[in-house]
Amino acid sequence: MQAELKVLIFVAATLGFAYVAVYPRLSRKTIGRMLLIDAGLTVFMLICVGFAYGGISLRLPGVDVPWWVFTLVAATVIEAPLFWWFCKRWDIDPRGPHDGS
Repeated sequence: MQAELKVLIFVAATLGFAYVAVYPRLSRKTIGRMLLIDAGLTVFMLICVGFAYGGISLRLPGVDVPWWVFTLVAATVIEAPLFWWFCKRWDIDPRGPHDGS
């Protein structure tokens, strides 16, 4: 199996776990809390992928990029629809709290 596919599967599994098991169990579902957990998950993904593929380039369509760029791009592309779905599902305003104006 190619390294890129392994990274994509790992990132998708990590984010799937977050959006199915972690975020729904938050007592208060807010953008701030989600961002804090997401930052930790991103660090976790970068550490894991770095241990496995650190020092090599992975291929995005048309260009070779460092492993960490590939991981961040993959996470962004996979997480964007999950994030919007989750915000809509739980009635969370993705722009954050309003000041009333």
